[in-house]
Amino acid sequence: MSERVCVLLDTDIGDDIDDAWALAVCLTHPKINLLGVSTVYGDTVARSVIARWLIEATGKKVDVAAGESHPIGKTIQLFRPNQMKAIPEEDERRLKVGRTDGVAFLAEKAKAFDGGELVLLTIGPLTNAAKLLTEYPEASRKITRIVSMVGTLLPDHPNPEYNAAVDPKATRILFESGKPLTMVGLDVTLRCRFSEADLEELGRSEKLLTRRLLALTKAWQDAHRRPDGSVPLPILHDPLAALVVVEPELVTLTPMKIVVDEKGRTLKAEGEANCLVATDVHPSAVVSRLKGLLM
Repeated sequence: MSERVCVLLDTDIGDDIDDAWALAVCLTHPKINLLGVSTVYGDTVARSVIARWLIEATGKKVDVAAGESHPIGKTIQLFRPNQMKAIPEEDERRLKVGRTDGVAFLAEKAKAFDGGELVLLTIGPLTNAAKLLTEYPEASRKITRIVSMVGTLLPDHPNPEYNAAVDPKATRILFESGKPLTMVGLDVTLRCRFSEADLEELGRSEKLLTRRLLALTKAWQDAHRRPDGSVPLPILHDPLAALVVVEPELVTLTPMKIVVDEKGRTLKAEGEANCLVATDVHPSAVVSRLKGLLM
């Protein structure tokens, strides 16, 4: 892959910390040209603030638009993402202003795209992606493939994966879209994790982006502090999906037919493959690659 791959990122950044690290991959990887970011699910305006705060740290000009807050056919109660605690009030006021029509924003970016490869990378619930595919078919034709952190085929994981479960209708639309689709699910992402030593190493970075990532990580850890005082460490679900866009050799990709049930469970079925499923991964290579981009 000598040419840079153009990427549109759709994210629910602000709850779990892995979205922030995935956005950082898109901002720093030499083979990724990030064209735009849309946010999805819940308080998407607050999520857009977090995305802009990280983008600002790189000095790059990447547009961000808040997208759909509610799953298709449902209404949820909005909640403030835990990582907003890391952002100074004056930064929030400054970065809050922006577009709130995320699906139309994605369509505009796609429709204006001319030549090369355009990837839609989804690392959150799939509401924006599904509406883009169904409401803007002309723009969607410009998207050459979709890479999604979604789903699981793990036999000991009977419940649907989170992104798939939040909006099962949208998940089904994605898998039935006919678009070239890569599913990066829990089968591989759960094996890719930062250790405390990894975070300490990253803490020595002088990059503003990395410092802001670690501030968001601390806010996330504080929000999930356990009764014994310990805190969780990041699982690299979304950064792995971002890396797979341009470094597919980090995983083993297996053609499969995947169907989605009413709860959002992703199930292997007989018949012609409709996606590539990541079935194996090199965890140490993933961690090393991520640290290499951010040190």
